[in-house]
Amino acid sequence: GNSTMTPQSLRERFNTSKEELARLGLEFNSEALTLLEILYNTSFWILLNKRSTKKIIKQTFFEAIENCDITKNYADWNSWIHRIWMREIHEFYSDKENDKQTNFDFIDHTEVKLNAVENFFKSSLDADKLIKSLEQLPAVLRIPMIMKEIHSLNYEIISDLVDVPVGVIATRVYRARKLLYLFLRNNFNYGENKRTGVPEGSPKLIFDLRRCALLVDDELTDEQRTFFNTSTGDNELYKAEILIQRGVKKCFIE
Repeated sequence: GNSTMTPQSLRERFNTSKEELARLGLEFNSEALTLLEILYNTSFWILLNKRSTKKIIKQTFFEAIENCDITKNYADWNSWIHRIWMREIHEFYSDKENDKQTNFDFIDHTEVKLNAVENFFKSSLDADKLIKSLEQLPAVLRIPMIMKEIHSLNYEIISDLVDVPVGVIATRVYRARKLLYLFLRNNFNYGENKRTGVPEGSPKLIFDLRRCALLVDDELTDEQRTFFNTSTGDNELYKAEILIQRGVKKCFIE
């Protein structure tokens, strides 16, 4: 018989009335298509490659439309499309990346001097330098940081999409910014530091340090913020760490 789908069989397939299909179309235009630009930009900053970005965006929206009958029963377009998009991003990196196993503690233990940090952020940063340094960042750290900087998602949404706890997102965002700063400084031997790691029995710093990211991203309650500020207020190390988080964040706004 005729293989082209008649409006009738289409409706049966979606089990949807004509009115319902029209509503889905309108919804798609107003809720899904409006995400196109921000997801394109976010993907570009994650992948740093236009071709891969186009491919992922095309794939995401194709899949969303292809399965729109599920969307209808499952969720709003926004979270549906974000889920598909995240899956595409993770798939893209699945065979390229083994940094999931890396212990990034050495980033926390890399000491930074306040005046060096202040001086660094006084001078302007050229965009090429930023891209080159971003390319060196492991995807596992770059993805949540870019979702924060470019897409302005909060930690809870990022945690939901990446499927790890909020604390882990805070850790990754903190480390991504600090490592990016170290790359931008030009004098950081990533491979060497990664190999040597931190001396045995070193304290776990990350639980304190990731609060610098939480603070800068406005993810602390008033009470937590007050406590953090009073407990670290005069500490030069924390001033430097907070400045790095702020400074790197600004690189993406400018």
